[in-house]
Amino acid sequence: MNFSIIFSKNMTPYLTLLFSLIFIIVPVEIYGEFPISIVDQKIFKSFSGDWNLIGVVQNNVATPLEVKVGVNITKPTNTSSILTNNTFSNVIHAYTAAPFKFTINSNELFNGLAYPIETKKVAKPFFMDLTQKYSNLATGNEKALVGTIKNTGPNIIKNVSVYASVHSINGTQIDSVKSTAIPVIYPDEEIGYKIFPDSAIKDGVYFYSCAGLDVNAPISTLNIGNGEYLVFNLESVSAISNFRYENSSDSIIFEIKPYNPLGGPTIFQVPQISSNQKIDIFLDGKQYENKIITMDGKTISMNIFIPKDKHEVKISGIRNHL
Repeated sequence: MNFSIIFSKNMTPYLTLLFSLIFIIVPVEIYGEFPISIVDQKIFKSFSGDWNLIGVVQNNVATPLEVKVGVNITKPTNTSSILTNNTFSNVIHAYTAAPFKFTINSNELFNGLAYPIETKKVAKPFFMDLTQKYSNLATGNEKALVGTIKNTGPNIIKNVSVYASVHSINGTQIDSVKSTAIPVIYPDEEIGYKIFPDSAIKDGVYFYSCAGLDVNAPISTLNIGNGEYLVFNLESVSAISNFRYENSSDSIIFEIKPYNPLGGPTIFQVPQISSNQKIDIFLDGKQYENKIITMDGKTISMNIFIPKDKHEVKISGIRNHL
């Protein structure tokens, strides 16, 4: 990761970042056997005549996954092809689920149900900065899913979508829905949303489940006050909460809980300010010695192992100004 500029004052809502950021491609493992389940599949026809295939992918392991599903279709020319699609959440976090949906023209046919095409492990942390309030019961004559999303963290979060599974009164899944993306949610901002089911099955809608949030843009800047933002990179198979900068100690502080019950590694990167910059890492208030810190003149990389359960991490010396 190459940072050419570290801080920018008076940044616009869209963060006019004056830096060059080269994303690291994290090596991923492609499973020989898929650690997922595909459930609740159903085919129905819209009023427009289009055919829809819906379902849910369940992540059965303690690792975030990117999942691509496929389905065979027959075209009007009697030829076959394979359609592929991602789930409504680009990352399915540990032991959670995400719906999917395929739609084809009325003169095409689904040739069977959906199946897994590719499943990848990804080291993408789950930032717990967004809270959602909604009623599971369908609302109004439109049978809509209605709720709000609030950004409780210090970061600007972009491209947020809401997804859910739609059920009849007996619990059968009858549709999968996803909202249009909310372009930006500022710290402490709360935004309402409303999602509608397919009109062909609307009368049978009773409740929603698996309502989740898909953030289709990485959180890579931290608001440190006075119009300044810090660029960072965090790779971890963990849930992250209360992520913040503390000016009095020049520290980034956050709570972290690995998905793996045995714990796991976390990589954290920030721009290097000077050649004599001193970084200290604390775990639950105690200096953490089992760490690897490297500096290349542009970037400071920290590799630490987080034990099982929830812990507080404090990294001091971030801006080298004390």
